[in-house]
Amino acid sequence: MKPTLCGLALLLLAAPAHAGRTHYGWLDGTEVVPERGVELETWVQDLDNVGPLERDETLLWWAVTVGVTDQLELALPLEVSWQRAGTVPGVTSLARWGAEARYRFVSSDPVEAPALVPLLRLAIKREVDERRAATVEAEVALSYERGCLHAQLNLGARQLLHAGEDPILVRPAAGVSLAVTEDLRVGAEAVASVSARGPGTTWLAAGPNLAWTFGRFWLAASVPVGVSKVDVAARVRWGIAF
Repeated sequence: MKPTLCGLALLLLAAPAHAGRTHYGWLDGTEVVPERGVELETWVQDLDNVGPLERDETLLWWAVTVGVTDQLELALPLEVSWQRAGTVPGVTSLARWGAEARYRFVSSDPVEAPALVPLLRLAIKREVDERRAATVEAEVALSYERGCLHAQLNLGARQLLHAGEDPILVRPAAGVSLAVTEDLRVGAEAVASVSARGPGTTWLAAGPNLAWTFGRFWLAASVPVGVSKVDVAARVRWGIAF
């Protein structure tokens, strides 16, 4: 009898996890870099026609990530942003830099790891264009893997600390991913940005995703299309482990 895709995926569960990868464009994964491991991760995000101001944004995120233990990793991210509202010329700037920690609450050993994996991410970043301001971020992620199926829920929040009112953005996201081959996965995801306090636009998008691994390299991409107040919310991310 020929093996099914799900059967092949079950065999893959016995293989070592890839360092810090994710199967989704918008959802940070629940895998972490192993102890003493190093990974370079990059992602590019495109938002088109957001809200009544018709804002466009491209964000480049780059970080060095180090495995402190097999369940805790530390990242040093740098963000470069291009923004344009309406017909006003776009502006490119170094937006922020900082540090973030990601803690996986269960073992990373592929034999001992349970199907349900929770993770917590905390970050603090310096706002470059506002010298007495900082951004703090918190996010919880919960993934479930069974055979060829991987599903995940994330809930994150970002608050800008500065003079005056501190705006808060909440970002829920959900996704599913199916193994097609040993290295290739396809699925779908939905993401929203909710302005909980202060100025900002609440938007929602959903669409397909794809993930690919090749040795120490991994890539994940998604192209959610707008359901509300955004045309496209695309994100491509990749990493290479050392």
